[in-house]
Amino acid sequence: MTTNRNVEILAIGNELLVGQVLDTNSHWLIRNLTNLGAQMRRVLMLRDEYDEIEHALLDAVRRRPRLIITTGGLGPTDDDLTLRALGRTFNLPLVLNDEALEMVRKRYQYIASIRPGYSAELNESRIKMAILPRGAQPIGNPNGAAPAIALDVNEHTTIVCLPGVPSEMKEIFGDTLQPVLARTVGSGGYVERTIVLDRGDESRIAGHLQALQAEHPKVYVKSRGQNLPDLGLRLTVVLSSGGNDLIEVREYVAQAERGAFVGLEALGYSIIKVIES
Repeated sequence: MTTNRNVEILAIGNELLVGQVLDTNSHWLIRNLTNLGAQMRRVLMLRDEYDEIEHALLDAVRRRPRLIITTGGLGPTDDDLTLRALGRTFNLPLVLNDEALEMVRKRYQYIASIRPGYSAELNESRIKMAILPRGAQPIGNPNGAAPAIALDVNEHTTIVCLPGVPSEMKEIFGDTLQPVLARTVGSGGYVERTIVLDRGDESRIAGHLQALQAEHPKVYVKSRGQNLPDLGLRLTVVLSSGGNDLIEVREYVAQAERGAFVGLEALGYSIIKVIES
């Protein structure tokens, strides 16, 4: 059974830090990894700079997460330097990976087959995408040219590097990356219940929620205002938990929910509905 399910994300790209591109990748990954029962610990945005990437990788590895995911920097241009930075950080020589080269070759052959006049020639920029740190496992990219990679940097931590293009990142995550996810964070589950209240005053329920959190430490208890379909702006109490055993997780949340009901009703609140997601 997987006990260390901690995950960190490094979103790499100058375009993220000058506001040209919104980092939707990290949000999507957080939701999907959380749904597997993984524990998200940190998300960091970085520039395409060797020192920045190296410092962030070493800092993350020291915390021993089971999985570090990077996004961006796998393409053919010179500023796509994630893999070179990874090699430099862990003193791994960069080598032409035959399996990755075949992935790149097949992708350009496919593009050439559907675009008259398009060249499938593997020039230097295209070959660059198959030059990986020694020991890295290439992961097929069903929707693009640059393979993803997985690298076990020690007995505790695996680093996965994904493309920054959202459509490519999502398809890899849902398809070819699944064996790596299975052996790292495993297959668990996540439960979230949103209790919708009839009126809003967070200050009146703060003490009850603090006691509820102390009583149910495996459940995250959070109040917040939410704009809900057909209900408008409402005060909600959100109970959430994740882990290896979905049945166990559901019971943790159900117990906290029962405690929440008792306390909220004692304070004079009515519960309009409960939303599970």
